[in-house]
Amino acid sequence: MTIDDLYEEFEHLADWEERCDFLIDLGFELPALEESAKIEPNRVHGCQSNVWLVARVEGPADARRVEFVANSDAMIVNGLIAVLMTLYNGKSPREILDTDAEQVFRNLGLDRHLSPQRRNGLFGMVQRIRKFAAEVRSQFPILNQTLPKGVPVTFLDSAASAQKPQSVIDYEAEVYRRYYANAYRGVYRFGAEVDDQLEAARAAVQRLLNAAHREEIAFTAGTTLSINVVASGWGRRHLQPGDEIVLNVMEHHANFVPWQQVAQATGAQIRFVNLTPDGQIDLNHLDEVLSERTRLVTVTGMSNVLGTQPPIAEIARKAHAVGALIFVDAAQSVPHESIDVQGDEIDFLAFSGHKLYGPSGVGVLYGRRELLEVTDPLLFGGHMIERVSKEGSSWAGLPAKFEAGTLPIAQAIALRPAIEFVESIGLENIRAHEQSLLAYAHKRMNEVPGMRIFGPDVNEKGAIVSFVIEGAHPEDLAQLLDRKGVFVRHGHHCTMPLHEWLGVSATVRASFAVYNTVEDVDRLIDAIDFARQRLRLTKSSV
Repeated sequence: MTIDDLYEEFEHLADWEERCDFLIDLGFELPALEESAKIEPNRVHGCQSNVWLVARVEGPADARRVEFVANSDAMIVNGLIAVLMTLYNGKSPREILDTDAEQVFRNLGLDRHLSPQRRNGLFGMVQRIRKFAAEVRSQFPILNQTLPKGVPVTFLDSAASAQKPQSVIDYEAEVYRRYYANAYRGVYRFGAEVDDQLEAARAAVQRLLNAAHREEIAFTAGTTLSINVVASGWGRRHLQPGDEIVLNVMEHHANFVPWQQVAQATGAQIRFVNLTPDGQIDLNHLDEVLSERTRLVTVTGMSNVLGTQPPIAEIARKAHAVGALIFVDAAQSVPHESIDVQGDEIDFLAFSGHKLYGPSGVGVLYGRRELLEVTDPLLFGGHMIERVSKEGSSWAGLPAKFEAGTLPIAQAIALRPAIEFVESIGLENIRAHEQSLLAYAHKRMNEVPGMRIFGPDVNEKGAIVSFVIEGAHPEDLAQLLDRKGVFVRHGHHCTMPLHEWLGVSATVRASFAVYNTVEDVDRLIDAIDFARQRLRLTKSSV
């Protein structure tokens, strides 16, 4: 049905009663919404009835179309939803923003007979749809500034740290403005509010990861500290001479060096699983490396250089088959794809808030409850203590055991709106958008003379492109790109063993996020062309 069909139908309805009956009929035809979608981030506020709305983006990055699915527990409201879906579905974000829904409802004669509550709810849905259609980039104030000479910001370093939406900035500031106090210390109003907010954030992380228990989520200072907690607290307690830890050369130093140190301290051995020529885990070689002596397989959820996304569930199954555990460094993967620690049988996992559009200074350690119980704390002090005497001390229960001292309070609390931000868009939508940009970037970059892109095929990696250009030093490229407002990273990206394997000392990395656009890719290519000309390389690529 088109909006013109609706106009024709309503033209033949004599009065409000007939129109109301028609809306009810439309409501019965509205497809049901999956129960899993009926969560708080999808709820439309302002409606007296319960209304949930989910959006997804389809098509390539330069021809996106938006599809909405919504449902209510009130049948007339479902009829109104059907009208809205007819009005908006299949349109581009620009077309949605240019559509005057209020005029359409006036034309249909629906504006005069709705109760104030349903009118508020209706236009609450309209505002939600328009907000989704608006460029996500507009929610990030740092990206909306103009650099000297009128140059726009082209931020392509989200793999190092993502920018923050206004909702996260406001939420963190609100903690300091309204109720800041130390956590888990006081029963007064501010202290109780902080405790409640921290637990709400912990629940949001639990939901994000699909952890079985809230106490399996501990707040830390970041991924690096979380890895060190497990390496020291679990590794030093349980590893013995002759035990083996399985690593690979594409791991970030933070998931490499701690295990080296623990192996040296305990007498355990590190074994390396090979990479395939295109930079993926060689699963056949993994089968050869795993043995009854393997105690732990530690692996990235997504390489911060190659974009490689190892098959975590399959690696976990192989590790468990020989009695080993799996640790996942999810710092890069959490912002780009759904993670199910139960479904994938992940034993330990770590990530940082600042890569998930959240504040810096806060990270997460997940561990299965029975494993955290037998992991020693790394830091000692206040809050993590059960009892202290002259003779010794005992530790508090989970997760306090791993949260010594004063937590990054405002940062941990503001991790919740960051999670709700990605949930409101949908990680599936984020991934589809980023993968479309990635494919476009690969196409454009492969046209550049002397270009060498590292890592798997575009369909087998995440939203990262690391490259070198013949005759251009990576640092020179990064500096020249900066002159055009294009911000990328250069260097070894804390992966020296990987760069040794690649046979280069450094690479340039462009990494994409939900706020990047086709125009960002085009500006990257233009800046690369400018750099090549300034470095007096071969002819222009465009």
